[in-house]
Amino acid sequence: MLAFINKNKNDLIYLGLLLFSVFIGRYYRSIGSVQAKKWVGSIIGLLLIVTVSGYNAIHPIFSALLGITIIKLTTVRYCHVATFFLMFGYLFFFRLADKFGLPLSSGQTNLIEMIIVLRVVGVAFEINGSWITVGKTKKQENDDNKSQVKGIDRDDDFVEIINPCYADLFHYTFNYVGLLTGPYYRYRTFDDYFHLPFSKYVDCTGFTINTLKIVPLYVSLYLALSNLWPLEYILSEDHNNRNFLYRMLYPWALFAAFRQRVYSGMTLAESVCTSAGLGAYPVQGRNRTGHGPTVGYLKLKKMSEEEAKSAQYDFITVESMDVWGCETVVTLRDSMKVWNKAVQYWVAMVVYKRFPVKLLKIHAALFVSVIWHGYHAGYFFCIYFCPFYLMAEDIYYKLYYKDATGTKKKIIGFIMWFLRSHSESYQAAAFLLLTFDRIWIYYSSVYHYWYGVWFAFLILGLLLNQVHKIGRHKKIEDVNTKEKIKNVKQ
Repeated sequence: MLAFINKNKNDLIYLGLLLFSVFIGRYYRSIGSVQAKKWVGSIIGLLLIVTVSGYNAIHPIFSALLGITIIKLTTVRYCHVATFFLMFGYLFFFRLADKFGLPLSSGQTNLIEMIIVLRVVGVAFEINGSWITVGKTKKQENDDNKSQVKGIDRDDDFVEIINPCYADLFHYTFNYVGLLTGPYYRYRTFDDYFHLPFSKYVDCTGFTINTLKIVPLYVSLYLALSNLWPLEYILSEDHNNRNFLYRMLYPWALFAAFRQRVYSGMTLAESVCTSAGLGAYPVQGRNRTGHGPTVGYLKLKKMSEEEAKSAQYDFITVESMDVWGCETVVTLRDSMKVWNKAVQYWVAMVVYKRFPVKLLKIHAALFVSVIWHGYHAGYFFCIYFCPFYLMAEDIYYKLYYKDATGTKKKIIGFIMWFLRSHSESYQAAAFLLLTFDRIWIYYSSVYHYWYGVWFAFLILGLLLNQVHKIGRHKKIEDVNTKEKIKNVKQ
């Protein structure tokens, strides 16, 4: 037991701090004064950073202060770009600190720095995006047809100006809720928490218990799987002497253990939010992870205390993982949508939607996702190879799964699920092994076979797609010919 504690000391401290953050939520949400509540949240956040990081706390604290200073010093037009490059530049410096004669920080401090980057860059893009969108809306407000359509349709990404002062940026950046391991939430969500009555009337305790009850299972599965199939074994000579099928399937066990670890951390992080009441919105807002309400947001802001008291709520805004979806969805494309949804939202809003070159949007999004995780080769192998699998998967999905029904759809769905799961496991091995030399050892032990399978699937899919197109055109021509003959006879 002592050996286990010494080996996992940092993880156990981190787990303890997450549980502490869950526990204090009920007391935090009961604070009446808005300013006192903001300061208490920020002070707890700073104490958590110092507890986790020690002297290295200087990195997340200094980078955050530098980032929010840049936001206030630069113009609205350029604050998002300046902040993006500053924060990611500092993230590189932070991870390469040993090259500058400074000690490297722990993995837990790295997680906090990653969240700080999301918050500071995210709020800069919110500020810029709100001014652009609201400015355009004002120019077009005389268009009656447009405003009528907006009444029924979804809200724009920004429906009002967002312009927090320096103090509010400070409180948003350092608030303890979601600071340790996410989830990411917008500044708008943070501001609503203090000024709207929803956290007073939502059943925070019920949501928190419901979220937490599955965590012991995730932790137990993680401990069992990681002990039965340890990561380092994949690099051993004994592993290389096993039969090919064993070596091929070993990443399934590694990725299964990794998923349980992520599920545990993300679920605890969501519980911190539900315990404090942050991220609660009425269900009629059709809330979206990361974003919050997507319909009628301005109406929700005017909701009376009586209406708020009787409303039905959810915490979808701060939901990070759709665990059931992660385990059961058929395609990799759908799997990417339900994995770490809050960060996926950030990447979509900050990078994908705002990148100016349409053809390069997906590459920009993937590249930013990679460098946010780190500079190791494993992140590139894992994340940047997804599009190559998706190219083949999309073809087979459209040809065979999309319009299938009954038993045929179930069989094809199972095959696609297996291939998707196997692909993720193969890529996850690189994510966990991190460095190129370690990845090469494992991939060489299985002859890099999965890349060959991907390529073969893609070529075969392209050929089958062409055959299908030719068959479809021929069928259309036959129908047209029959129609012409029928018209002639008449």
